[in-house]
Amino acid sequence: LGYFFPIFGEGNTPAAVISASLLLWGVHFLVLRGIKEAAFINQLTTVAKVVPLIMFIVIAAVAFKADIFTRDIWGRSNPNFG
Repeated sequence: LGYFFPIFGEGNTPAAVISASLLLWGVHFLVLRGIKEAAFINQLTTVAKVVPLIMFIVIAAVAFKADIFTRDIWGRSNPNFG
């Protein structure tokens, strides 16, 4: 987060330590409330991680141009090219 928010620095600033501690304690109290709530949060974070991966695969598949990828793959059109 230090890249986007300079207050966090390299992770060793007081703001970064306090934020990480609050996040850790928040997860701890969430688990104390019950496994159903923790499982729901786990599902949300899993979806938040998988959706961008699937979007990248779909966008890459749509943008892929096979003719450019396979054009002169053996280098026969210009023998002086290396």
